[in-house]
Amino acid sequence: MATFKGYLAKVYAINTSPTFSTVFTSEAMTEDGTTKIYQINDTTKRLWDPNEPITISTGTLDKTWMDGGIDWFTGRVKLTDTGLSPTVSGKYFAPAIEIGDAYNWTIDETIDVVDTSSFGNEWKTKAALQKNWTGSFEKFAVDDYWFDLAVLAKIFIVKFYLDDTQGYQGFAVIPSLSTATSVTDVARETVNLEGHWMLLSFNEA
Repeated sequence: MATFKGYLAKVYAINTSPTFSTVFTSEAMTEDGTTKIYQINDTTKRLWDPNEPITISTGTLDKTWMDGGIDWFTGRVKLTDTGLSPTVSGKYFAPAIEIGDAYNWTIDETIDVVDTSSFGNEWKTKAALQKNWTGSFEKFAVDDYWFDLAVLAKIFIVKFYLDDTQGYQGFAVIPSLSTATSVTDVARETVNLEGHWMLLSFNEA
């Protein structure tokens, strides 16, 4: 298990009502210089649904970049060749709505391990299966705006900052909130997170 901690986080809500995500087909992409990184041109369709496959019309994904060549949060792919004119198909979420800042975040990464021992083995053998992440952060007392968004949003995006420009981001669901208040402090909320799909690193520099 790996644990990461930091101070600042930003929380975004995805409006998943009435449908979870929307199909897009054969959308044009533009390369960033000669980096082999291509981004969908339509800025409203750059938050891709990681539960649905992405199809590229031409070129081969560079599987060593991001998640098998795909950046689901910004609508980008990295191919193995420069100078291409690919189109992309898949599903996208409506643009995320920023709720606000959060503080004192923690992320715990775990992996499921199963026993693969055969009968009669002297020593047990194990196999690593799926990864998972959970986390939490603090924020000031939840207001009506948060609850209004929570009614619409089943999935949130949380960006966990390690410094001013870099960190981790992931899709998450929020199963619980708890409030703590002291005589000398304002009410604070502790928000628990359950990871929905993987964490990806980001760099805003």
